[in-house]
Formats: sequence, structure tokens, C-alpha cells
Amino acid sequence: MVIGQIHATDDEPIRLYYRKLPANSKGAIYFAHEINDGDDIWINMIGSRSHTLSDPDDGIALNEKFSYKISVEDEVLFVTIIREGKPNITKYYDMKDSGYSASNQYMYFKAGVYNQNNDGADGDYVQATFYHIHNMHKGYKF
Repeated sequence: MVIGQIHATDDEPIRLYYRKLPANSKGAIYFAHEINDGDDIWINMIGSRSHTLSDPDDGIALNEKFSYKISVEDEVLFVTIIREGKPNITKYYDMKDSGYSASNQYMYFKAGVYNQNNDGADGDYVQATFYHIHNMHKGYKF
């Protein structure tokens, strides 16, 4: 499921995913960076996005609270996963060649739960609770 994203005019600079396979006790976190009018670049943060993923050693269990931070500084996208008692995990992607600095790219942040399983069993569902959301925008540099 997508738990957060930045959406642009037509594409998405980031889609942040949480994914727990049925046989696993813990889930993975990864993100996709969509090149404007191009393909997705996938970045694993915890575990992997593989369909045959074994339980991630440091994965996130259902009902385990965690936080994430998405920021863009000078066209570099940063994603940080924050969990109590564990070191933060940060990954980044340089977006300078991704096409989002064009003046026609209107962007906005979305937080929520977007189920990506379109062919699951009846009764399948996804759920997340957001306890705090802080959105900040300092303005455009372009």
C-alpha cells in the first residue's frame, strides 16, 4: 500500500510503500521515483519489494508505530524512516534529470492509504492510522 506521496502534474516524484506479505510477520518499506514521462526507479529502505520476500530482518510488524519524513532539498529527494529505539534509515535520489524542475510542475503531498492490490481475496483491506502530519513548503527556487 502507498502510505505517502508527492504528486506532480502528471507523474509522481515519490510513492512511499509499506508491504507485508501474507506469510511474513513483518513488512518492507520502499519507494518509487517516477521519472517525468518515464519509468519508475525503485529504492528499497527496509527489506525489498520482491513478491517472494522472506521476512525482513528489521521489518515493521502490523501495529508497530513508525514515522517517515519526505523532503526535497536542491532537487534531491530524501526519505527517512524513524522508529523508536532503532537508528533512522535515510535514502535519497537526485532528481535533477527527472523533469520536475519545469515551471509547469504543480506538486502536492498526499498522506493516506492507497491499496495497490486490485485482485486480492474478498475481504482484503488495508488500514493505517496517522497520529500527526506536518507539511511545510518554503517556496520555489526555480
